[in-house]
Amino acid sequence: MYALLRAIAGVALRWYYRDIQIEGLERVPRRQPVLLVVNHPNALVDALLVGWIMPRRVLITAKSTIFANPVAAALLRWLGVLPLYRASDVATPGQAVDPARNRDTFRAVREALARGGAVLIFPEGKSHDEPAMVPLKTGAARMALQAWQSASATNLAILPIGLTFERKDAPRSRVLVQIGEPIHSADWKSETNADANIAEALTAEIDARLRAVTMNYATIDDAMRAVRLSSMIAALFEEVPPIGVVDRRLASETTIARRIGELGALLPRADNALRAQADQLIRRLDSTQHVAAKHGVLIEDIRISLEHQRAATFVVREAWIVLVAGPIALWGRINHWLPFRAARLVAMRSVDSAADPAMRTLVAGAAFVLLTYLAQTAVVWKFWGPMIAGIYLLSLPLAADINFLLSDRLRRAARRARAYFLFRRDPLLQERLAAELETLRRDVIAFDRALGEREVGAPA
Repeated sequence: MYALLRAIAGVALRWYYRDIQIEGLERVPRRQPVLLVVNHPNALVDALLVGWIMPRRVLITAKSTIFANPVAAALLRWLGVLPLYRASDVATPGQAVDPARNRDTFRAVREALARGGAVLIFPEGKSHDEPAMVPLKTGAARMALQAWQSASATNLAILPIGLTFERKDAPRSRVLVQIGEPIHSADWKSETNADANIAEALTAEIDARLRAVTMNYATIDDAMRAVRLSSMIAALFEEVPPIGVVDRRLASETTIARRIGELGALLPRADNALRAQADQLIRRLDSTQHVAAKHGVLIEDIRISLEHQRAATFVVREAWIVLVAGPIALWGRINHWLPFRAARLVAMRSVDSAADPAMRTLVAGAAFVLLTYLAQTAVVWKFWGPMIAGIYLLSLPLAADINFLLSDRLRRAARRARAYFLFRRDPLLQERLAAELETLRRDVIAFDRALGEREVGAPA
């Protein structure tokens, strides 16, 4: 059942998100007990992502409030999901919170780790829409310490996993999963065994490892500004991307955003000339982006070739792909339009959090798609027999995959064609924009070097 649900989750995630990039998967131990500590920006989607990418079965912990529904509680317990009782969930006015409320869950976790298992915990304690991680609870550290001290899992590793969503509420957006450097029990115990507040110290170390693989900003405006700027700079340094690949991997923009944060921390201590250079550079980037958007082209398409031979190859190749894959994609679109539409309508009702649309779309979509598959297959079985019904059933998810891939490709091809015709009509515009991109690229490199390597004193 776990394998089946994991497969269904993988299909749902691939259909909802355009690209899911994974970094550091080689850091996951295959047999060693491991505690997966993950940031929690997107509710149920976070658990689905981790469960799908992990090459081993994962025991999941979840807040106790989702067990309030008896049906959900029965299903979750059947799948082995363990409830964590937060103080805020069980607090009663005038009464102290029972410190042993999670005793059974901690014991189950300890037993799973003793068997060499993998356990998932969200140390923030809740899913949220904040632009940075909230202060971590000590539960993950206490779980690890109990396992180490009881000698049930002395070789336990704590593995930080950072989830970064381009737009967690938007279908066909991008996701980055970064697996950080693990905390090994032997190293940690040798360094901190004299610390009286070892749980707090270990929690601080988990926090530091998680922040190294997540994006954290003081305000939402800061986050939006960094995302916009990193996207523009990433486009500067990217060659014209092939039509058949995802337009740009989110990891590139995330790396640039982190570098922008590092330079931003240095800038207040820089001299006036460097600060003025930074302001001017941002204005030029904004201006170039504005000109490109005004003409309906992407920055990464500015340097496309205008050769007739390449244009002819482009047309023939894309036409051939549409001719071959188009009917299958259309079949997938027709068969999935109703369940997808119904899931989206359910998802957008009374949205309280940015995590609601994706979570509800995935859950409702999976249910509606499965019901639709069963109904259609039953009809085909009745009229054409089990063999045709089986082939028909297998064709449905494949057709949906092709529909998504072809739709994304056609959108990219249409943008590329628009840029081609624009620059054929006005080649001087392309020359001017390409020259500005090259200048901006050199200036960005020079600014990074100047601010990053110069000894920066107090503001002048």
